[in-house]
Amino acid sequence: MQQVARMLTAALLVLLFSPIVAAAASDIPKPIPGELYVQDFVGALSDTEEQQLEELGRNLDNATGAQVVVMIIETLKGQDVAQFGVDVIREYGIGAKDKNNGVLLIIETDPTKQGNRDVYIAVGQGLEGALPDGKLGRILDEYTYPFLEQGSINDAVFSTYQVLYNEVAKEYGWDGELVEPKNPAESGDGFSLSTIIIIIVVIYLIYTVMSGGGGGGGTGRGRRRTSTMFGPGSFGGGFGGGRSSGGGFGGFGGGSSGGGGAGRKW
Repeated sequence: MQQVARMLTAALLVLLFSPIVAAAASDIPKPIPGELYVQDFVGALSDTEEQQLEELGRNLDNATGAQVVVMIIETLKGQDVAQFGVDVIREYGIGAKDKNNGVLLIIETDPTKQGNRDVYIAVGQGLEGALPDGKLGRILDEYTYPFLEQGSINDAVFSTYQVLYNEVAKEYGWDGELVEPKNPAESGDGFSLSTIIIIIVVIYLIYTVMSGGGGGGGTGRGRRRTSTMFGPGSFGGGFGGGRSSGGGFGGFGGGSSGGGGAGRKW
């Protein structure tokens, strides 16, 4: 009788937890075709910026076998970011299978969650010694969070990615050229880039109205010219198709996670 009860209990647990597991897996976005080290689902980066990061990631991968990936996603849909990071590293197979040396930077951008959005760095066990939780926290505090607070997601991504690139390169003794991460402290106490852009647009519109040149139609054309001038990706999504062309997701080495991580809210 006890054996039957145990079997029924086990079957009930499987039925209860199976939908939860399936739901968690379905919330992991499919990799963007044609991209590896940059998974930008919101169009925060321009084509040029993505290509620069892809090149950094490819060079590091070829030299060390370690893989650093950035994922920019609008919403985590309420998922725990730490578990989400573990699941993505495992699902995508980031890092070498025998070394578990993958790193994943996650940035959530949901505009309705300002002050409560997640930014997180997840690390495979193979790099836990080089990137312990304390160091990851300092990287986020010094190179990620300040840029996010300034409204500059692309600078936050570049700065953080470059620091992670350097740390991994040093861990493997790679004598390739290290990069100099952009330091938020060097960006000055003035306005952020996005604020400067807005100010320029406002001044232009005021000047157009005050000079009486073109009325409403002219103002509209001015806005369109400004948007084009700053390039695709500067104002959000809608540009994924251009970057996703050409080939499918090549995949990584099949690495896993479990090495810890650190996160912040912004």
